[in-house]
Amino acid sequence: MECFMCKGELEEKRVDYMEDSDNTIIVIKDVPARVCKKCGEKFYDDSTAKIIEQKVKEYKEKIANML
Repeated sequence: MECFMCKGELEEKRVDYMEDSDNTIIVIKDVPARVCKKCGEKFYDDSTAKIIEQKVKEYKEKIANML
């Protein structure tokens, strides 16, 4: 596969996913991704993206309940 952004080569890696949401940074460690060797852009397959979305939603709900 090649990068959609720069056409560089993608390699399978495990990365940390970070999202800045409502003055809170959410980090999910050790996420499988395809990473461009040229520009560093990260791509997640559909099943991984769904898991990330669910985890972020859960963390946001926990944070909201703490306030």
